[in-house]
Amino acid sequence: MNRESSIRLSIAIIILLLTMHGCATTSKVLLRISLGMTKSEVISKIGEPNSVRGSIINKYGQVIEVWEYRLYQYSGAIEGLSPYYDLYWLYFVNDTLVQWGKAGDWQKEADRIYEFRFR
Repeated sequence: MNRESSIRLSIAIIILLLTMHGCATTSKVLLRISLGMTKSEVISKIGEPNSVRGSIINKYGQVIEVWEYRLYQYSGAIEGLSPYYDLYWLYFVNDTLVQWGKAGDWQKEADRIYEFRFR
């Protein structure tokens, strides 16, 4: 194997390893959190949020807050390691994590109307 081939092989291996690491980033981060965690526990596991999407006190006096995390992925070595990110929202009620997922996941279901008829 000549020097040029060796360099190309090394670069290909590095790109492959970076791609595999990037693809695992989101899933590894999300495995660290679980429902019922406090805000401080979430921060200790996955760090500060990229932004706070909003907060409100509902009619029951509960404080609801939505945090946003940008978790980076890579589209793969074939495309040349084009990084992109997925947005994940974490929903807290009175300082406790009660729901999380990709941004807008629950809105899709909220827009659907279901009708059940029993006879």
